Amino acid sequence: MNLRQLAYFVAVAEQRSIQKASAVLHISQPSVSTQIKLLEEELQAQLLERRQSGTVLTPEGELFLNYARTALDALDAAKISLRAKTSSEVGKVVVGIPGSLSTVLSLPLVRQVQLECPNIRLKLVSGLSGHLAKWIEDGDVDFGLVHGIPQENGLDFDFLMREHLFLVSSFGNTSLQSKCTADGDISFAHLHYLPLVLPGKEHGLRRIVEEQARLAGVKLYIRTELDAHELLAEWVKDTADCAVLSLAALKMHGDINDFLIARIVDPVIERRVSIAYASKRPLSRASRRVEGILRNLLSAEIDKGWWTYATLNS
Repeated sequence: MNLRQLAYFVAVAEQRSIQKASAVLHISQPSVSTQIKLLEEELQAQLLERRQSGTVLTPEGELFLNYARTALDALDAAKISLRAKTSSEVGKVVVGIPGSLSTVLSLPLVRQVQLECPNIRLKLVSGLSGHLAKWIEDGDVDFGLVHGIPQENGLDFDFLMREHLFLVSSFGNTSLQSKCTADGDISFAHLHYLPLVLPGKEHGLRRIVEEQARLAGVKLYIRTELDAHELLAEWVKDTADCAVLSLAALKMHGDINDFLIARIVDPVIERRVSIAYASKRPLSRASRRVEGILRNLLSAEIDKGWWTYATLNS
């Protein structure tokens, strides 16, 4: 039994004629007759009876007509409901954004979602990548940006972009200036000689820097620990310490030219940004729309030119 057979049967019952029903359905009479015959064989009951006055329902046909109409009406209601739901995005969407990207993306995302999707209630959550990954897995966050690939089960990752990290200090730090090349780069080996302020050991940025130092055989002089990116930048403004940061993390402090910034090379310290999703929980239509807006905003920021050595994954 299929919906086509039900539709043919209801049309014949309403038109009281296979010929008229075939005209309404724009289907040949033999096709209508064949489908109704198959329906009767499956039900093991005669539904229609041909008379000189037309085609009439048998008692079994009268009973089955109600069920057929109910099934077809339910299908129509489902179509209408889905079309209404997909015509505009509705619902609450919770997005996670790491602190280093929050200044660049959070407020623009809120503004753009309000402009394009007024029926979406957007909530932004900031935190470390490891925390965000756990919240996504637990269902507290729908999706989010994370650095690297946090060690969380039940997540899928879509690699979006990579960015280089920079050594950042106060603008008048002559000790750092003397170690920079003409292009404004600094060799990783020079970090051995500079006092550093870095996040705590549970922070992904700290792990990246220390792992690179281990591979390069460089002993780091970590004089101060501060977890928040905004505190790291403020600290280096007023001290001789240097921080390892992304350019995006400096945007919240106004003009990045207020800092002395040197790209770390030999080797370059690269950090990747991905979107994380729960593997077994598909995104709602509203979440997919917000995700698309977030991707576009990220691309637009890179195109502005200030985010040097940040590239989208092609």
